[in-house]
Amino acid sequence: MEFRMEADLPCTPDRLWPIMLDIREMAGCIPGIETIEEKERLKAYSALMKQKIGPFKLEVPAEIVVEAFGELEFVIAQATGKDKFTGTTLRVNFDLRLEVIAAELTRLAVQADLQIAGRLASLGHSMIKKKAQENFAEFEANFRKRLEEI
Repeated sequence: MEFRMEADLPCTPDRLWPIMLDIREMAGCIPGIETIEEKERLKAYSALMKQKIGPFKLEVPAEIVVEAFGELEFVIAQATGKDKFTGTTLRVNFDLRLEVIAAELTRLAVQADLQIAGRLASLGHSMIKKKAQENFAEFEANFRKRLEEI
């Protein structure tokens, strides 16, 4: 399942980049992330995600690997995990990019490829996509609020 989402943010990439690299800041903006641990800076992380999707309550310990990044431009990473209760496995390949739109306007573009196997997959594409869109809207609101604070 592929998702593309964009948010135009009122700042420059050099102001966004430190937040994107601060894993605790980013985790604080992402709905459902309970804990995050840095294993190796800009390379490997562990996280615990909790979400309710349809009738399922997921608790997914995840491993996150940063595959590539370009200073002030992009981060490419992969997250994998398995819910211990439903046996649902998740794999997300994501690409976050910053693009200057105007002097004080930067587009954050997120492209994600989500692969789900197990009981959660039975919900179907539309319910999972709706939850992903809700999560991105909440992430964007949290991220904007964080920008106002700095």
